[in-house]
Amino acid sequence: MSSLPEIEPRFGVDGHSFEECEHIVHDHDPDTALCGVDQTDVPWNQGFPPCQACLAVAQGRMS
Repeated sequence: MSSLPEIEPRFGVDGHSFEECEHIVHDHDPDTALCGVDQTDVPWNQGFPPCQACLAVAQGRMS
């Protein structure tokens, strides 16, 4: 079995990795973010910046 290559994290202008963001969920489905990312067993309010895709959906800029 081959191993996957090591991937260097990419950081945004705020210094956080692009994977370090808070996703927004609906009350009726707290395990799925508005952008479609699975949030099962992910703690809330970790202090990361909000997911830009989730924000766009919440603000009606995307469906």
